[in-house]
Amino acid sequence: MMNFVFPAAVQAAIEAGKYVQVFTSAGVPIGMARDEATGQFVAHAVGAALNNSPLSPLVSPLQFAMQGLQMQQMHMGFQAVQASLGVLQATTAVIGVGTVAGVALSAVNLHQTLKLKKAVERLEVKVENGFINLEQLLKGQGAEIKQLIAEVVADIKFENHRLVLVRAYGLFTQAIQRMRSALQLQDINRRNAEIDAARGMLFQALADYKNPQLLEETCAAGQLRRLECSWAIEQSIIGTYQVQNEFGAAGDRLSQLQQQIRQDGISIIQCCDSDEELDFLFPEITRIHNHDLAALDIWLNQIEWIKDLPPSELNQLQTADFSKSDLAVMGDKKSATTALAIPDEQLFYENLRPKSHFYALRTQLELMLDPQQREDYEHYIIEQGEIAGHKSLVASNLEKASDLAVANLYYYFRVRDKSEEENVKERIYEKVKALVANQLQIEATEVTVNTKFSQNLGVDNNANFRANFVNSVDINALQLILAFEENFDIEIPEKDAEEIKKVQQAVDYIYKKISKSATPTLTEESCASDNVQQKIPETTETSIEENSLAIKELGLTLEETRIMFSYQYHLVQDDIDRESDYDKQSLKQEWLSKWQKSTTLFLNSKISPETPDNRSLKLITNFQLLKKFVESHLICPNNQFTRRLVLLEVTLFQAYYSLGDSRDEAFKDLKIADEERLTSKLKFFAGKLDIDVNSVDRFKSNYKETIKAIKGGINPLLIGAGGFRMAGGMVVIVAGGSILGASAGVGVGALFSQSPDTALIQAAKLEVVMREIVVIQKDIRKAQEILKEQRLAIRSLEDKLDDLLLNKEKNQKEIENLKRAIEYLKKALERNQALM
Repeated sequence: MMNFVFPAAVQAAIEAGKYVQVFTSAGVPIGMARDEATGQFVAHAVGAALNNSPLSPLVSPLQFAMQGLQMQQMHMGFQAVQASLGVLQATTAVIGVGTVAGVALSAVNLHQTLKLKKAVERLEVKVENGFINLEQLLKGQGAEIKQLIAEVVADIKFENHRLVLVRAYGLFTQAIQRMRSALQLQDINRRNAEIDAARGMLFQALADYKNPQLLEETCAAGQLRRLECSWAIEQSIIGTYQVQNEFGAAGDRLSQLQQQIRQDGISIIQCCDSDEELDFLFPEITRIHNHDLAALDIWLNQIEWIKDLPPSELNQLQTADFSKSDLAVMGDKKSATTALAIPDEQLFYENLRPKSHFYALRTQLELMLDPQQREDYEHYIIEQGEIAGHKSLVASNLEKASDLAVANLYYYFRVRDKSEEENVKERIYEKVKALVANQLQIEATEVTVNTKFSQNLGVDNNANFRANFVNSVDINALQLILAFEENFDIEIPEKDAEEIKKVQQAVDYIYKKISKSATPTLTEESCASDNVQQKIPETTETSIEENSLAIKELGLTLEETRIMFSYQYHLVQDDIDRESDYDKQSLKQEWLSKWQKSTTLFLNSKISPETPDNRSLKLITNFQLLKKFVESHLICPNNQFTRRLVLLEVTLFQAYYSLGDSRDEAFKDLKIADEERLTSKLKFFAGKLDIDVNSVDRFKSNYKETIKAIKGGINPLLIGAGGFRMAGGMVVIVAGGSILGASAGVGVGALFSQSPDTALIQAAKLEVVMREIVVIQKDIRKAQEILKEQRLAIRSLEDKLDDLLLNKEKNQKEIENLKRAIEYLKKALERNQALM
């Protein structure tokens, strides 16, 4: 609970009933007091306490949040930002660039930084060009720190960073000086012009602190400090809107800043890969969550309250005499010269660290910043708990558990899974070795995980694997594959056999095969060394995927579709994070929120009502968790077609398409800021899917070529891969729509009668898929199935056209569109038949 602290005399008057604290219409307390009799504003709070602990943000100045609208008080807020910025930037001279020593991080951790901040506030230390003489200030830390500072200063790469930071800090100080002068101007037009100019300088400084190239060259701790500087600049920008009485803009930016801090925090946590960095990050990010975000909440509540004030009270607030409060603040600054105690966050972390896993502590921070992620972690724990027979691990109990408890349980099962996987694989390996040795009449010790069938076992590496067996090129190899199938009770299709070229690949393939169809106990039995074979029963547990209304043989399952959408989400979020234009960034974030909502609704519309747990599906917004989902749901030797479908949809996805929303006009000019980075991200994803990264360029090239060929010379960039109300541009054979796809609740015929370009998009994507199947994978059976479905889809559309022709006058536009759509699809069918 938040409580405000007023000067002693004001607090006494409140308790006596002479003054009253101000509340919003919703009952939220504001750090203001007014005279009970006259209604005049008489004082602002000089501090706040959250759950009886003093609120002490690292970055966010409380002056902005609690000191009204007087120019002098706003100036005090800008000064507070300047002090914070100087300290935060100065510590980068110890952190440096790249890998950083643990001793350096301990010298500028949360405790030391708070002490530096207090020293700067008391003018005991001077900030010059955004840096402090840290060697002098940290002289008590020992010779090792001095040596590290000297090394950082001599580092050419850090010198490049330092020059950018000096420039950014210079722009910031110039902007603050300009603001100081502007606040003295009486002419409102001249004042606003000067404030606008100062804000422009702040935006330039912000771009330097958020420079993506420099951030990527820095360790997680260095990224945090630079982003903290950017958050401080953002608050100055918000302050400029507030002094101009632009409360709507100020409130909007405050809300976005809160979200940005959470997103930045999660990105930083995911970059943390050492105990030393976690020692630095955990207390600081916890302080930011508990104090800075709370301070921004106070500020936002005050702005929302001010927006609702009638003009007379707004004028009264701007001209109120808050001298008692201001004197109390100044007195507080001059007092308390004793050293700061170790922060609670640091003590809390030091208590947790010996009891928790490194990754569990990281995950707790992520859950703290993004509580929505808990649902995915809890689902995994419940799933694993059922397998292990832990009856207490149910949703009702997990809801009461702390974030750390959930994180620890998650990693307990993850570690256990990994251990069990290694044990099962070891048993598979031993049995494979025995089979190979028995078949070839050699010693088992001669067989290793790196034994290649092509070299060691006599199989011709340049010909079709299964064809070689059939043609008796090596009857031993054929019998070996048959032995794998018989002893592990699995089937190895020809296309999979071609991918298994050595013993390790055989072990991995067999493990994934049996783990998908067996419980842990049965999996162990299937690997037993004796010759007794047991039929592996299908699992009786009904999953969401099995109950999905969306599953078809040639489509993606619901979980696979969710992974596809989630990666599209991360592509857009990455673009937003790197957008330098604030207005465009805001629009992009708005678009992403709307798109995320629509895709979430789509996913949940495909869950069968009979699904036992009635669980809702959300996008996986944690990138590390998404990578785990990719590994567990998509990486399997016999689902290469599925993985290519996912990559195709992600590659051809075009962000910022029309959502069929009233805001579409505002989004129409939005574009990806860095296409090269987008392609790089797509190739990274291809690698994670175990697909050749060149597939990304091939997909794009084939898609553009097909669009031109079917329609005739049209620029494919004019055709959005996701438009016309389709969730995420989901087309072709995704999520179990028909072979040509359909959006939630919209039939294919109705969709194509709205716009024939939709059919063009579908057909072009389908041809890309066909090329992969026929030319790359040479899977003629699947290609024939697609052609069959394509013909059926065209006939269905022709039936729809017949219905429309019954009322030509009413349906003239739909008839015209559907005819053109059918024309495109027939041309596409001819092209696909030619591929065969």
